[in-house]
Amino acid sequence: MRKDVTEDWTAVADVLDCAEYLSLALKDEAGLYSVPVNFAYADGMVYFHSARKGRKFEALRRAEAEETSVAFSAAADLEMKTGAKACQWGYKFRCVLGSGPVRLVESLEEKRAGLGAIMKKYAGADNFPYDENIFAKTAVVAIRVEKATARLKLD
Repeated sequence: MRKDVTEDWTAVADVLDCAEYLSLALKDEAGLYSVPVNFAYADGMVYFHSARKGRKFEALRRAEAEETSVAFSAAADLEMKTGAKACQWGYKFRCVLGSGPVRLVESLEEKRAGLGAIMKKYAGADNFPYDENIFAKTAVVAIRVEKATARLKLD
C-alpha cells in the first residue's frame, strides 16, 4: 500500500464527513456509469436520495437485486500546487475510495434518519419538517461501506 494511503476508519470517516459530494460508480446494461450525489456518512453507511426512476435508480435496484457492490469516491481539501516545472503541478487533497452493497431503504424511520443525516451535513441541523408525500416519491439509498481507503496527499 502506498505510504499516503490508509485503511484507518477514522481517516475515512473524516474525509466522508468533509467531502461536498460523492461520485457513485454503477454498472447497467449500457455499461459503466458515474454520477455525483449529495450524501452523508453515518454509522458505517453512506446515505443519499434519488428519484424512483431513471438510469441511476435502475442501476441501484439491479445492484441490490443481484447483491453486488457499488463503488464510490469522495474528495476534500483540494488545493492546487504549482511550480516552475510541469511535474511540480498537481493537487493536495484527501480522498476516499470505497465500495459496498446497496440497499433501498424501505422503513419510514430509516428514510427519515438517512435524509436527516444529509440535512445535518449540508444545513447544520436535522430538524426540518418533511412533506409526507415526498417519502413515496423519493428513494433513500444506503451503501454499507465494506471496503474503504483514504489517501492523504497533503504535500
